[in-house]
Amino acid sequence: MALFNKNYLKSVTLIEKEVSGKFQPFATGFVIGFLLKDDPEPSKKLYSLFLLTNRHVFQDASVLYARFDQKDVGQTKRFSILLKDKNGTKWFAHKDPQVDIAMLAINPKMLDENNIDWGFIDEESVAYPENFNDIGIALGDSVFLAGFPMGLSGLKNNYAIVRSGILARIDEEIIESEKAILIDATVFPGNSGGPVFLRPEQLFLNESKAVQKAYLLGVVSRYRYYMEPLYSHQLNPPAVAAISIENSGLASIVPMNFAKDIFNDFLGNSSKLEKEVKGEDKKIGDQVNSSVSNS
Repeated sequence: MALFNKNYLKSVTLIEKEVSGKFQPFATGFVIGFLLKDDPEPSKKLYSLFLLTNRHVFQDASVLYARFDQKDVGQTKRFSILLKDKNGTKWFAHKDPQVDIAMLAINPKMLDENNIDWGFIDEESVAYPENFNDIGIALGDSVFLAGFPMGLSGLKNNYAIVRSGILARIDEEIIESEKAILIDATVFPGNSGGPVFLRPEQLFLNESKAVQKAYLLGVVSRYRYYMEPLYSHQLNPPAVAAISIENSGLASIVPMNFAKDIFNDFLGNSSKLEKEVKGEDKKIGDQVNSSVSNS
């Protein structure tokens, strides 16, 4: 039985950088759709689409590349991502520099015109921390994370690596102080920017809930390391000669409420949103409409 929508994996893309004329796997990103216009009929809902990854992935780069699978071709297509030009930065980030999330508007028409086999994660599939208790999300729940650790991506197609873990810390204090929650899962370079999903469960204990939907919980930021001093007995008395830095097996995950903050800032106040949807504010409306898609 499939545990989550196949479009979730279709939304995941490999982010590359160019080094000495060669493309190197660098990070992970995925397409997220924030609800722009709701409707009882799913086909009439409108979403604003973004490529979501980490701030530290985009931070110092001028150009990166996103690799998507093409339909019925058996190969990928690489798109350049212009992150900076003479007018400044073209991607969006949180006002708080500690929040490790970045977003770039995606034009679905461009993907369709290039025969891309793509999908996106809709906002209804997102679990925000303030709703964890109501949904039944709790410490010890299992999670899946998808991405391209150590550049493992496939040669002709994107083959995201899916791994498992558990929720290790999700309290308000760590979200406020570190802008992240913790999962017990080993991540590596290349996982940065990948989505983390709740693992649906059929079984549950008393006074708990069985959550049967693969909610999107957040974005992989980094692994948490620990430092171990290495002593030399060639010194008298023995002293630290080197420090070993190890992966602790814990990873920081940026919850999706911070991505929602960026989206809200992108849209501005409610009166501006109304103008954008109606196409009255051309300057901003064109930018929004370029990333709008039906479900």
